[in-house]
Amino acid sequence: MRSNKFRKYAGVILFVLMALYYGWRMFALTPWYDELYTYYCFISRGPLYAAVHWPLPNNHVGYSVLSACLDFFGNPYIGLRGISYLCALANLYLLYRIADRYLKKGTAFAVVILYASMNLVNQQAVQGRGYTLGITCFLLAWYCMALICECESGEMVPKRIYVCYIGALVLGLYAISSNVYWVVPLCLAGGCYFLLKGIRKRAHAKSLIRLILASATAALGTVFLYTTIWVAIGSNLLVKDETSPYYGMGHVKMILSAPFAAIGRGAEYMLATPYIQSEERTGFIGRLGEYFKILSGSYYNSLGTAVIIVWLAGIIFLVFRVWKGRRTESGDSRLAGNSLLYLILLMEILFVPVCLLIQCKRPYYRVFTYGGVLLSLLLGVLLEAVGDVLFCKLSDKKQGYIGIAGILFAVIFGVKCLGFSGYNEQYGTREHEIADVLAHAEVAKWDNYCVTDCNQEYLLYFLYGIRCENREIEGSDMVILDKRMLAPLDEMVWEFYHYYETIPWEYIEQNMSQVYENEDYVLYLKI
Repeated sequence: MRSNKFRKYAGVILFVLMALYYGWRMFALTPWYDELYTYYCFISRGPLYAAVHWPLPNNHVGYSVLSACLDFFGNPYIGLRGISYLCALANLYLLYRIADRYLKKGTAFAVVILYASMNLVNQQAVQGRGYTLGITCFLLAWYCMALICECESGEMVPKRIYVCYIGALVLGLYAISSNVYWVVPLCLAGGCYFLLKGIRKRAHAKSLIRLILASATAALGTVFLYTTIWVAIGSNLLVKDETSPYYGMGHVKMILSAPFAAIGRGAEYMLATPYIQSEERTGFIGRLGEYFKILSGSYYNSLGTAVIIVWLAGIIFLVFRVWKGRRTESGDSRLAGNSLLYLILLMEILFVPVCLLIQCKRPYYRVFTYGGVLLSLLLGVLLEAVGDVLFCKLSDKKQGYIGIAGILFAVIFGVKCLGFSGYNEQYGTREHEIADVLAHAEVAKWDNYCVTDCNQEYLLYFLYGIRCENREIEGSDMVILDKRMLAPLDEMVWEFYHYYETIPWEYIEQNMSQVYENEDYVLYLKI
């Protein structure tokens, strides 16, 4: 009884502390380039604009649409990161609900702590990007699938569960197309679960058919949403292409007269600019091994080798449990639920390396932030299995004390992780320094602004609501120069609008005064 109260109060305290911690991160950390670009080009222009524009693969469309709705509140931090903040907290709750279905309550609580203390998860938690939203969709789809698969009669599953399942899959793919890495194995795991369970029972067969139909509906819904983007992109390209028969035509007229031409052109453009380029197959297996080693280390700093051992041990354990439980009667709901857990974890873990080998790609590590869910649940499964072997002969009271000790250890481990170097550093050093310079510029005092790189342009709008596209230094009241601009460079810098050769130094010397500088930037104000 005391252990149950301890877990209850500990859970509430953990949730409140994480809400405060994520809230601090949301406002304390200066947005970095990807966030600023997303806010400047999509979120700030409204949900409709964000829904139909996709000029670069780096745009997380679904996240931008939802964030654009929050941006109406007028606070840029809430508009940019509010959705991620809400999803980060929702993920803690959903992960606990899933873990609690399969594991002991103490282990489930420890799983949440292990998840929250991962560096990769922590870094993406409140960023103005779609990765945390994608995890919410993953957990929600998983929970709905558990309700569907573990029900003995298809009629007993409310329609809202299927609707929620479909919505989670669609939003997950609409937020980030690379979420296909968890969508496909999750759907396959549900189908395999019913096949292993046996579909000779009519209820099982009906549930399998409904799950397949729900997954197919989600696929069609996703195609529909991306079709709207393809139409918008395609029509925009065709009416501006002088070689196109639709050149100079209005967008609406072009779409109505040749919708399939717009769809084809938009899809061609999107597929021609993939998020991650394919690599040479020669030596790819070795590079992929190094990739997974670094990815494993990104979850817990300095523990990459230990995490790899956990992955390998977990795969062996999951294969054994799935094989052992394939003929088990499903009358025991806990056993059936655990079988689904083992199957989903196994499918999710094995799908990624197989898929990357086929694609010959190595995505950005943040694409697999959702792997924190898999790793934390896998750790919970392995810890509980070891505990069942070592402490099965102890009384319930002593097992309760051991559970409390395990929770306390997880808390200490989580606090230690959050104190590691790199966990709470600024996302982008230069963006933070530009914000520091702007704070010393008395921005509201001036009328004529000039931006010399894109980070300045985006931050000026994000922090002060000033959309400035002026790049002419002459006549400006305020100029911020990157110190790399103070001397000739031998190479191009992609974010620069000016270089040493294009800066009117005579004008600056005669009309402006250097009033502030930090490590990388110099501020000049009109005399």
